[in-house]
Amino acid sequence: MSVLSARVLSQLVVIGFVLLGLLTTGLRYQARHESQIALEDSLWRLAYQLKFTAEEPLAGEPDATLRVGLPANRPHVEVVDSEYFHNGLAAEFIDSPTNGNRELILTTDQGGEYTVTAEFEIKLSPESSSSWGQMQAMESLTDTSRARFTSSDEEFPVLSAGVQSVVRQTPRGEENVWKVLQYLFQHCSNLGSPSADDDGADNVEWALANKTASALGKARSMVALCRAANIPARLVTGFELRRSDNVRPHVWLEVFYGHRWVPFDPSLGYGYARLMPINFIPIRRGGERVVRAPGSNDVQAKYSILRLPPSKAVLETESRRPSQIFDLTRLPVKMHEVLSLMLLLPLGALITAFFRNVIGIRTFGTFSPALLAMSFIYAAWGTGIVILIVVIVTGLVGRSLLERLHLLMVPRLSIVLTLIILCVVFSVSLLDYLEWTHSAQAVLLPMVILTIFIERFHVTAEEDSVAFALQLVVGTTIVSAFCYLLLNWDDVGRLLLIYPEAHFFTIAIFILIGRYSGYRLVELWRFRDLVRSSKS
Repeated sequence: MSVLSARVLSQLVVIGFVLLGLLTTGLRYQARHESQIALEDSLWRLAYQLKFTAEEPLAGEPDATLRVGLPANRPHVEVVDSEYFHNGLAAEFIDSPTNGNRELILTTDQGGEYTVTAEFEIKLSPESSSSWGQMQAMESLTDTSRARFTSSDEEFPVLSAGVQSVVRQTPRGEENVWKVLQYLFQHCSNLGSPSADDDGADNVEWALANKTASALGKARSMVALCRAANIPARLVTGFELRRSDNVRPHVWLEVFYGHRWVPFDPSLGYGYARLMPINFIPIRRGGERVVRAPGSNDVQAKYSILRLPPSKAVLETESRRPSQIFDLTRLPVKMHEVLSLMLLLPLGALITAFFRNVIGIRTFGTFSPALLAMSFIYAAWGTGIVILIVVIVTGLVGRSLLERLHLLMVPRLSIVLTLIILCVVFSVSLLDYLEWTHSAQAVLLPMVILTIFIERFHVTAEEDSVAFALQLVVGTTIVSAFCYLLLNWDDVGRLLLIYPEAHFFTIAIFILIGRYSGYRLVELWRFRDLVRSSKS
């Protein structure tokens, strides 16, 4: 009855530790996740100030219209809040399923001057996407859409001599589409910056002829060149989220390649190809203006961007509170490696317990294999092997030489340890001379650990036999090799530094191993002949 109670109690304790591990690790993960998002996310306020002069339409003519491009939710962008003021204008929101544009359509049948104000609170989340260019959905272009994005017009003179001259120099063939795009991107990126007197820097033909273009001129030029090469392309207008009281919209382009709209920007330094920084927010695809007034150019627009203060979650992470004691990552970075290694030691002990209780390999104690593995980590495996050989050889030779003096065990062992230390010290000097180790400090800890190890070896040899001690050396070395693979795994150490509560699961596994009462694998191999004879 007592055995059954102990078994049931052990099972209940295991379940308790597992639940405790799940609870504490889950709470830690959620707290870190929320604080990390709060630290990485940023809040921005984008504001439009528009002045619009509308002519009173004649009978039968459509109402005066103002089309305002709006930011939309994207993989890395969330429009948290928005406000609009447009007195006297009828408003309608339109979402375009083809290009993802979102517009505010304002109309009036009364002439006069109108003021429109719009404010958007935008949350930028780097965690959601490293670059939104990778997040464009795969799609297929219809024949009508392909014809639209390869057509020629005043802005994109596809058939002009300057455009055709550049395209003729590109690699040809369907398999060279990406090489064509690279060539055209490089060509447009290399266009020089215009001076204040260059009025034609936005014009494609003028830019290609004079090898000078504005940011808009470079984007237009690449769109025209791509279309001339039969690659669908379109302009994109948006904003770069950076603090400014009078920011101007930025224009780049997208080309249809690999069933996706791939962004390019030849205007910023060396430009961006295939990927755009996540702080570039597209407002209108297929156009170069954020605000349009069809049939009228009498629109004055001013845009401003302001970074908002950090959220409450960020401020809480910076305040001092007792719960931070359990956050090991707040400690100085120099301590992280040591703490990670310390947190890995229970896993080394777990490996040792598994090998001893389940497999049946004997070792020098529970922590000796893990400590031996630690010595190899600190000294690098090559240096650790050299020190291990020196320690074992010196210990065996010293023991055999001192055997004739018939000394007591403690003085004899002390002499052996002294000889070992002298040999290790001069070995350190030799390794440093040969530049095989970074410094003498790299082998200080291994020397201490291996000295203790050799002491255990001699004590075992005195109490049992040299053969048994050598057997334990072999077992300890085998288990140490597995411990070394685990302790040298940086990702596991870093994970335990972040979630030290995971060792509740380790304790649960220790209890399960402690309750194991079956045959050890080594015993099955040792008594294999007996098993065969019983079967026969």
